[in-house]
Amino acid sequence: MNKFKLLISSPDGAVFEGDVCKITLRGVEGELAVMAGHIPFITAIKPCECKVEIDEDNEKTAKTDGGLLTVTAEKTTLLSSSFKFNE
Repeated sequence: MNKFKLLISSPDGAVFEGDVCKITLRGVEGELAVMAGHIPFITAIKPCECKVEIDEDNEKTAKTDGGLLTVTAEKTTLLSSSFKFNE
């Protein structure tokens, strides 16, 4: 599976930065998933559980209180005032 660069940032700094296969979360218009090659866009994110698929065998879940998701050809960035990976 192809990977893309993901940056998740909070006011405290970068929470996650690396190459991933997919990120799934809730935008203002519903559930969405971003994978490599996704069209560029910007959307607000609602408070939700977020899934980050590092590779086919490694998936992390987290809670976010919402924020802003930006997808470009170079990378995907999630800016959130609170983002915490589940243990």
